[in-house]
Amino acid sequence: MEWTRVHIKTDDDSTKGHLGLDAKKLDLDTDAASMHQEFLRSLHHLSEVQEMHRGIVSDVSSKPLEATVSTLGEFVSEFGGEWGGSDVRVPLPSSLRDEIMVHTKNEGGRQLVRLISPERFGGSIKTFDLPHGKDLVEAFWEGDYLSMTLG
Repeated sequence: MEWTRVHIKTDDDSTKGHLGLDAKKLDLDTDAASMHQEFLRSLHHLSEVQEMHRGIVSDVSSKPLEATVSTLGEFVSEFGGEWGGSDVRVPLPSSLRDEIMVHTKNEGGRQLVRLISPERFGGSIKTFDLPHGKDLVEAFWEGDYLSMTLG
């Protein structure tokens, strides 16, 4: 399954009752892997090459991910955040609101969450898994905190 971008609600959002998960779109915030896959889908006449390529890319891309996935507790501790029940709060500079991205992906019966920060904030990508049976319901800004609700 592919990564899906999560809409992070802000004080300016007029959307009510939205669960926070946006449909996958190709725009300026789309990562290279998603754009690459969309490009390959449009080349129907190269199906044999696509199958071989898909096998190579999935093998290569899965190895770094396995080594970099942390638990939710480790992620919260690293950022000096808070986690209680279904609420997670992570302090991040509010000046980066428009540049921080959150993605989710279901893999092996668990949900992974990926937080991507802009290059000027270190350009980091942090991936963590949620506790068994938990999913990210929504993400929103509360002052200088990125808050996430689990369900």
